[in-house]
Amino acid sequence: MNQMEKITLKGITKAYGKNPPVIEDLNLGIEEGSFTVLLGPSGCGKSTVLRMIAGLEKTTAGDVLIDGVSVRDVEPGDRNIAMVFQNYALYPTMSVRDNIEFGLKNMKVGKDERNARIAEVAEMVGLTEYLSRKPANLSGGQRQRVALARAIVKKPAVFLMDEPLSNLDAKLRTQIRTDLIELHQRLKTTFVYVTHDQVEAMSMGTDIVLMDQGRIQQQAAPADIYAKPANVFTARFIGSPPMNIVPAEAAHGQTPDFVSKVGFRPERARLLRKGEGTAADEIRIDGSMLAREMLGDQIQYKMDTDDGVVFVKEFATDMLDYGSYQIAVRLSDIACFDMQGKLAGFGLKKE
Repeated sequence: MNQMEKITLKGITKAYGKNPPVIEDLNLGIEEGSFTVLLGPSGCGKSTVLRMIAGLEKTTAGDVLIDGVSVRDVEPGDRNIAMVFQNYALYPTMSVRDNIEFGLKNMKVGKDERNARIAEVAEMVGLTEYLSRKPANLSGGQRQRVALARAIVKKPAVFLMDEPLSNLDAKLRTQIRTDLIELHQRLKTTFVYVTHDQVEAMSMGTDIVLMDQGRIQQQAAPADIYAKPANVFTARFIGSPPMNIVPAEAAHGQTPDFVSKVGFRPERARLLRKGEGTAADEIRIDGSMLAREMLGDQIQYKMDTDDGVVFVKEFATDMLDYGSYQIAVRLSDIACFDMQGKLAGFGLKKE
């Protein structure tokens, strides 16, 4: 095991009854102190992986190690982890203080220590003035903060979070996302976070594990998974909008024979204005504008081409009129994917 790994999954398989496995022979290392995000579409197996780390699901095969020690037969309460759920899982008849304190009592923490920890964590997450309230008298964001406080106060070695922001409105999601980044910086503890939202993953994670159909498609830092997607699935999942993927023929015969598809980021393309020619190091794709969106300092265009819909995102404030245009992309910004959909490299040479 890597000395820096906090959690190691070795050959994990999970199957329910006689059905095909939802996770099969999965290997994953989660670094000490990282904010690791398990990302992917619904049903890809990310929550199942989290629940196996927590001990809430038994592995069908393989092993889960924390600090290099197998916890396969260790009860969830003895794994030194804390879990934050999507639905908060608060006790409705208890006050905020009692909800936070409950786990400490189970851990046999003394009263003075409990009071000190509660005061510290309440201040940390902005709940000091709400300690006497019941969950029913709190907003969704405040309830989620109680769930976070209850986890933090236990001082666990690992925080596990299963889509904790999905029940909140957009403004609250943004706010608590920032709170979680700050918390991670302050606590320096290992966070493992499950989401289907790539914005959450890219903004919070130090390490992203992108999954599909029970398999890891790519594990990398946010900047790397964006700049160098390992395959077509990753390219189409990461980015807003994601990478444009078109047949190799769209590059006008400039791709090697082993390349089946090429891709480019919307923000790496531009629409040619009337009378404007392409540079020597660009390819052109003909398209007609289907929609345009003003996004503050950016404008996003949805273009119809012979190779399907393509998005272009320009840093500009003057919108182009609807009509036909040419989409220009620099050769160096073209990603090439082989017959198996794996990244073969970036850049094309002008013939």
